[in-house]
Amino acid sequence: MPDQGCHRSENETAQNALLQQVAALESEMEDTRAQIAQKQAFLLEQEQERRRLDTQLNALSPIDQLPAEVKTEIFYSVCRNPFFLGKICRGWRDFVWSSPVLWTNIHLEVTKKNRKVQANLLRDWLSRTAGCPLTFCLALEWSHSRHHWNGGSSFKQILTMLASVSTQWKEVEFFLPNSQVCFDAISTAENSLPLLTDATVDFDFDSGERPFNLFSVAPQLSTLCIDNNRLANVLAPWHQIKDFTSFTISLDDVRGFLQKAPNVIRCTVDDDGSESIQGEPQDTFVRPLVLERLEYLELQVVSEGVGITRLLESVELPALREVNLTSHLDYSSLAILPAIMISFCSSHLLETFTFTGSITSDDELIQVLRYIPSTKELSLDSGEYHPHLCPLLTEKLLQRLYPPHADILLPNLRSFTYCGPSTFDEHMHMFRDMLVYRFRQCALRPAEVDSKRATVSRIQSVTVVTASRLVISPDIQEELDCLVNEGLELSLTSTLQVE
Repeated sequence: MPDQGCHRSENETAQNALLQQVAALESEMEDTRAQIAQKQAFLLEQEQERRRLDTQLNALSPIDQLPAEVKTEIFYSVCRNPFFLGKICRGWRDFVWSSPVLWTNIHLEVTKKNRKVQANLLRDWLSRTAGCPLTFCLALEWSHSRHHWNGGSSFKQILTMLASVSTQWKEVEFFLPNSQVCFDAISTAENSLPLLTDATVDFDFDSGERPFNLFSVAPQLSTLCIDNNRLANVLAPWHQIKDFTSFTISLDDVRGFLQKAPNVIRCTVDDDGSESIQGEPQDTFVRPLVLERLEYLELQVVSEGVGITRLLESVELPALREVNLTSHLDYSSLAILPAIMISFCSSHLLETFTFTGSITSDDELIQVLRYIPSTKELSLDSGEYHPHLCPLLTEKLLQRLYPPHADILLPNLRSFTYCGPSTFDEHMHMFRDMLVYRFRQCALRPAEVDSKRATVSRIQSVTVVTASRLVISPDIQEELDCLVNEGLELSLTSTLQVE
C-alpha cells in the first residue's frame, strides 16, 4: 500500500509538471502570436506607407505633371488598348478608366471560339465611351469567314450594338456577311450618322446584289471604300466623296462613279476583269467628263485593257498630280499600255508616275514617257525577265535622256527608280554621261549653259535593282563615286545569283 501511494504521488507530480510545461509553452506561443500580429500590423502599415510614397513618387513623374487632356492624347497615340495601360499602375488604371476618349478606338476580330465573350466585352467597352466619336474595325476570323461561318447570331448582335451608337461613328471599317439579318442589323444605323467621315465596307463575295443604303444620309462622309459589291446597289452621297477606293469593280461601275462624284480628289480602283462598257465607244460619256479636282489616280488593270482605255479617253484630268498604274495584262494585250497612257497627255500637273507590270521594250517605254513630260518622280517595276519581253534601259532609251538628242525625255525628272531586267552594264558609259549631265551640268545657272538645255531639272535620286549582270569599270565607278560625294543619291544593285 505505501508503494502504491508513492507511485500515485510521483504520477501526480509528473502530470503537474507536464501541465505547467504545456501552460508555459502556450503562454509563450500567445506571446509569439502577439508579436507576430504586431509585426504583421507593422508590415501592413509599412506596405501602406510604401504605396503612399510610390504614389507620391509617381505623381512627380513628368507625364503626371501634364494636363489631363495632353496625357490623354499621348496615351491615345501610343497605345490603343486601354487594358494594357491599366496594368501599369493604379494611377494609370484610374486615369484610363475615367477617360472615355481612350475607349474610342475599337479593333475586334470575331472568332467562332470567343464570339460570346467578345460580344459581352464590346458591350462594356462601348459603355465607357460616354458619347465620344468612335473609330472601329470589325472583322471575322479569316479561317471561317466567307467559307464556313458568317458570324452567326453573335455577329448580328455585335452589329446591332455598333448600330446603336451610330451617332458616335467617326471612322469605321467592317465586314458584312451575306446574311439578311446582318444587313438588317447594320441598317438600323441609317439616317443616324452625323459624325461619319470615313467608311470601309468589305462585303462578302456573293452579296453584290443586295441593296445597301446605310450611307444614304451621312452629311460629313468624304472617304469611302467599297469592296465586293456593285456600286449600282450602293446608295451614298457621291457628290461629297473626295477619297474613293473600290476593289473588284466593273468598268461600268467605275464610269457610274465618275459621273456621280465630280469632287473626288483621290481615286483607287481595281477592275474585275470585265470589259463591259455599255453603248458604243463614242457614247461612253455624252460629252468628255472633266474631273477638275482629281489629283491622285490608282488603277489596277486586270481586263484586256480595251474597256479601261475607252473609259479614260472620255475623261479629262487637268488637276492630276500622281498616277499609280498596275497592269496585269497578258502578253498579247501589252500594246494597250500606250493607249492607256495617252489619256494623261492633258494632265500638265502630273508629277509622280508609278508603274508596275510588263513593258514590251524600250520603244514602248519611250512612247509612254512622251505622254508624261511633266513627271518629276518616276518608278518602274517590270518584274522578272520573260522571253516575250525585251530588257529595258537600253542604249535607245538612255540616249533620249541627255544631249545631243534634241527632244530630251522627262526634262523635269528628279527621282528615278527601276526594278527589272536590263542590258544596263553594256551601256554604263551612257548611263554615266546622262547622270553627269542631269546632275552636275543641270545644277549650273541657266546663264552658264546652253539656253536650249536650261529647262532640264537636276536629278536628285536614282535607284536601279536588276536581276541582270552589272559590270562597272573602274573609271566609270570613280566618276559615279564623285557624283555621290557631290550629293547624288545613287544605288545600283544586281540580284543575279553568281554560282
